[in-house]
Amino acid sequence: MTRISTLAALAAATSFASTPVMAQETSEASEASGGAAVETMVEETVAVAEAASVSEAPAVPEPSYKLAADGSVCELHVWPTENYIGINTGLLSGFGIVGALADQAAHKNRVATVKDLMKDYLGPEVQMEELNKLGINETLKLDGYKIIVQEPTPFNEDAKNDPELKAKIKAMNKTVKDKKRLTDSTAPCYAELTTTHIFYHKAMMYGSNLFTGWIYREFDGDKQTKVGKGQVKNPLEYFPPKTEEDIEKAQIELRDAYAKDFAEYVEKKVFKQKR
Repeated sequence: MTRISTLAALAAATSFASTPVMAQETSEASEASGGAAVETMVEETVAVAEAASVSEAPAVPEPSYKLAADGSVCELHVWPTENYIGINTGLLSGFGIVGALADQAAHKNRVATVKDLMKDYLGPEVQMEELNKLGINETLKLDGYKIIVQEPTPFNEDAKNDPELKAKIKAMNKTVKDKKRLTDSTAPCYAELTTTHIFYHKAMMYGSNLFTGWIYREFDGDKQTKVGKGQVKNPLEYFPPKTEEDIEKAQIELRDAYAKDFAEYVEKKVFKQKR
């Protein structure tokens, strides 16, 4: 029963209680009896409504995860990145600033660099949106693995003045080199997808491209059984935008190029298929 019908039932019960009784039923006993009847009716109506409300609530299905032999859930750990790189190898090298975007709210009172724009348009959350839209598990052929998102890999330039961050990056690189897991997870079936960088490159002869680098590793217990490292690229036309009219096109284009990078990376670097 819906809330509206519940209120209607309550209103009807209240109306019944306020209706004058017949002249000959004016004793205190009759009034007490009528009041008790109305109270019982209201309580029963509310109880029925609450039961219906519970039964009508849609059940939320439990995720269907792949299980290891010991019953534990298989895991895929994913690291997006905050490591943005921009290089211009044209005759007049160097990006400088993107003056057309100086008035954007995200960069009020200052102009935006290419790295700023990559961070705005393709931040860690956006990266995960694109990967999920594409289907991380399906693309990597890991159907049923539970996806666990880790802290983004850091901007390498920040490590120059941060010894602690520099040590953290060094430790991660050593762990990968030693073929060990980056997490403390003990799941028997376990995989990692680490985004190492997002790289905008503009060259006079080759135009503008978005490169994305990843490291993918699979484990059977403590043993690394598969690894795919490298980067791929896809062309860009509107990024970085030169006019206000190009901003939306540049945002969509950058996201699309990132998604294409991932699909091609898996095909070429993980499954080693050549086009």
